[in-house]
Amino acid sequence: MYKSILAISEGGPDAVVSFGLAARIARMFDGTVDAIHFAETHQGDLDIASQAMPFLKRLSDDRLKSRAAESERAFHDLIAPLDGSTFAGGGDMTRDRLVALGRYASLVLLGRPGADAENIAPSTVKHVLYDCARPVVIAPPNLPSNPPSSVVVAWNGSAQAARAVGAALPFLEKASKVTVMAGAEPAAAGAPRLVRYLGRRGIAATVEAMDAGTISGRARGRALIRYARDKEADLLVMGAYGHGQLSNFLGLGGATAKVISSCPIPLLLAH
Repeated sequence: MYKSILAISEGGPDAVVSFGLAARIARMFDGTVDAIHFAETHQGDLDIASQAMPFLKRLSDDRLKSRAAESERAFHDLIAPLDGSTFAGGGDMTRDRLVALGRYASLVLLGRPGADAENIAPSTVKHVLYDCARPVVIAPPNLPSNPPSSVVVAWNGSAQAARAVGAALPFLEKASKVTVMAGAEPAAAGAPRLVRYLGRRGIAATVEAMDAGTISGRARGRALIRYARDKEADLLVMGAYGHGQLSNFLGLGGATAKVISSCPIPLLLAH
């Protein structure tokens, strides 16, 4: 069960999205949320341009202050009513502290990188995935109106996929429909054994094959997103894989990066 959720916002549009989804999940599982406002830079930080043109520093500080206020406003509107909820932010909220807080959560939740020009930094997503040692949920820009009821599990038999399934069990147990998408050869990936395992927990899952062929990682990511959309899923569960090329803005595997950056529904990941 997700009794303790860490929700991360950098302000702006993702504050309402990430905090709103965190509150919804907390209510589903009778949990609570520790919300934080995190920024890569803080008021008073100086770069070369700011030193040369002080008015840029004032603009930057005003922007950072406004985004912090947006996170705090979203917290009071969406999360504060939950018993035990907390909010933290400020200049001492470093990435190291964020990662440390994540290790004491059942689930870490943040907005999709790139959905807003100033949205959560891609490097933050990567650090949360690799360093918090907790399942991560990425909130899309447009949240579905209902709790997850149809879940697609991307399964390939890997350690990452197994960890993702284990982390998603509370969602799977509440879902009315669970589909295991197991690539071109479901039996070779052990999908029947996964279905048996889930069945022992009262989860009735079905297996389907999806042959993406020999295509690039990004194309596989697009195919997986299309599959989840065709199934009318409202939660996608998958493992987070590898490091991508320098051209990959997340620095993750191509399929993982593509799904994170484009998935239109909530996405649960585990590494």
